[in-house]
Amino acid sequence: MSPSSTSASMPAPKSVSCLDVVIVRQLPRFVLLFALAFVLGRMTWAQGADTETGDQKVKKVFYSAKDRLEAMHAASLFTAKAIGDAEILEGPEQNKKLFQLHFNDKVICDFAGPGSQMGGKTPKFSCKITRVESADGTVQTLTPDMDEEPVKVKFGADDNEVYAEVAATRLMWALGYYADAWYSVRVECHNCPDNPVSGSGSVGTKMFDPATIVRKFSGHKMYESGKEEQGWSWKELDSANGRPTYERDGLKLLGAFLQHSDNKPPQQRLACDKVHVDQKTQPFTTTCDKSFMLVQDVGATFGGGGMFTSNGSAKMNLQVWSGKKLWKKVGTEGAPKQCQAALSKSLTAHDGLGDPMINEEGRRFDAGLMCQLSDHQIEEMFKASRVAQMPQYHNHDGSFKSGVDEASVIRQWVEAFKQKREQLAAGRCQWKEKPADLAAIDNPMSLATVPNFCTAKPF
Repeated sequence: MSPSSTSASMPAPKSVSCLDVVIVRQLPRFVLLFALAFVLGRMTWAQGADTETGDQKVKKVFYSAKDRLEAMHAASLFTAKAIGDAEILEGPEQNKKLFQLHFNDKVICDFAGPGSQMGGKTPKFSCKITRVESADGTVQTLTPDMDEEPVKVKFGADDNEVYAEVAATRLMWALGYYADAWYSVRVECHNCPDNPVSGSGSVGTKMFDPATIVRKFSGHKMYESGKEEQGWSWKELDSANGRPTYERDGLKLLGAFLQHSDNKPPQQRLACDKVHVDQKTQPFTTTCDKSFMLVQDVGATFGGGGMFTSNGSAKMNLQVWSGKKLWKKVGTEGAPKQCQAALSKSLTAHDGLGDPMINEEGRRFDAGLMCQLSDHQIEEMFKASRVAQMPQYHNHDGSFKSGVDEASVIRQWVEAFKQKREQLAAGRCQWKEKPADLAAIDNPMSLATVPNFCTAKPF
């Protein structure tokens, strides 16, 4: 067919602008890009959906108040143990995948972060341990199979929490109550700023003695989503926890014994082992295999309590603590009374524990546990805290004051502890629910004979 015949058989073309030519020429590429973007978009959406339903890391928190209350109801407060077997200077058994810390170890670490980022008012910083040297010549070094993360280091001879927190947590652990483990050590910090709290100043190697390092109690910290400082309140201990009265009253009475005055909810922790989050429900359902309620901050102890939890009087003050009576109201063996322990809580301790009412179940339980502690164990508790290093016992050059040495300081604290323990053992309160069988209260470990190192009979 000739070109002329072709031209005659087709409609005359419309006039085409330059813009039309550009659009026509670009159309295939535009369509291709649009199609490709559409397909990739669907793939990305599908991957996102799959990730959310399968691989997404869901926060291990409570998504409803109901789940949190159920965890508190099931939470354990205490584990029975043979108290006489507790090596208090050594402390709790430690995670084998971490450095094993001992009394007065030299801990070498690399500075990780300033204390100002960690909350609280006490001098602290975070540090990554690389080496530990013990007094017996044992040396531990960092190995690939360790799970070590930066640890919290508290320091300062003038900070009384450095002493109180160790003594209080060792006592709680020895009796069977849950607590974090604090270790009295010496810390050599590398790449450490002059001011490790603010992170400012020239960097170098710094030595901190006395210092303490914490190992957290096992279990994942739990709270409602968005409420990281939630903790639990002492009101919730009574209203939500399902453990027997003697365990709950025992924990409150121990708080009064220690004069644990800064007891606002963030100072307590709800922890869970093996947290499960069911994403098929709305809101998500959170459960755990085992839950625990513990007191996580006992730095304001072994003093006199009070509204402001001052470093001088509320924390590790022998004169003030020994002068505080355990009871506001208490009976005797022949005349039991409705008992009330003496505890002046801090001004900020909303929903805190103050002057708690105590039933005979709790008094008898705590007294039976406390009276199993030998003099040697009590000595180890105060030695572990290095209470004899407090500045009040020393001259400006670091030497002990005249007539004072480590043994005499520890002896004073041991005697004060035993006198307060006698108040616990000798008192008698009214029962709330007296069980037919008292063995669970008097002998939770089913020992052949329950030791009693008190002068008074605890039951």
